[in-house]
Amino acid sequence: MNWDQALAQEGSRWREAALRQVDTERLLHGTMRRLERNGLTPAEAMALMGHLLEPLCGKKAAESTMTAASRRCGGLSAHNWRTFVACLSELISSFCGAAAGRLVDQAGLSLELA
Repeated sequence: MNWDQALAQEGSRWREAALRQVDTERLLHGTMRRLERNGLTPAEAMALMGHLLEPLCGKKAAESTMTAASRRCGGLSAHNWRTFVACLSELISSFCGAAAGRLVDQAGLSLELA
């Protein structure tokens, strides 16, 4: 399984978990262990985050939210990746819940950009 598929699968796990109200901290720990990845360009990292978000909030909402977060942090670059992730996490938390926001934060911060 490639990393894009792994992200999409993790997003689906989170959506199902939200419906079943499972222990999100345990799920978050497992997700982060499975998703570790380094050396991405900003565009690759943003595309991968999109794969994670789509099962949680839908493709259009994921794209719109990532665009809004990019604008809010002044564009997307390796230099401001952490700021972008913080903005994205805050936006996702506001309409998908705190657990989804934490997932975005942890997944985003686990990526090291080149």
